Amino acid sequence: MLSRPSSSPARPKADGPPDGRSLPMDAGGDGRIVVETGRDLAEHLRRLARASGEPIERLAADLLRRGLERERRRRRAEAALAGLTPRQREVARLAAGGRTNRQIARELWLSPETVKTHLRRALERCDIHSKADLRLLLSELTDDVPTP
Repeated sequence: MLSRPSSSPARPKADGPPDGRSLPMDAGGDGRIVVETGRDLAEHLRRLARASGEPIERLAADLLRRGLERERRRRRAEAALAGLTPRQREVARLAAGGRTNRQIARELWLSPETVKTHLRRALERCDIHSKADLRLLLSELTDDVPTP
């Protein structure tokens, strides 16, 4: 991943290029950056290559591979969740956040048995086997997985 030397995360510019050449990327303190143009990306890669001693071609290929892999996982997660009912998605989101079936039942005014059924069906439809798998699946879409 490319890192940003400043202490504040990168922010996209509101006045980015109008011709659609903008290359948006995630921003945050975890080493992700925002790239407005190909020129910005090239500069970040040059800096990283100088700092790491790695060839710029290898760094660019790694960045592309990681981006494509992340997009593949995001699309898989979207497809899996699209097959759920709204209630199953709601139960799945709360379960992924670490809530117990009983806590979910209280929060949604359902019986624990109904929550168990919604969760079981959600896991089956997503072709996963546990709440931990569910958390990983949802994390591909958002960082907004609730905590208990």
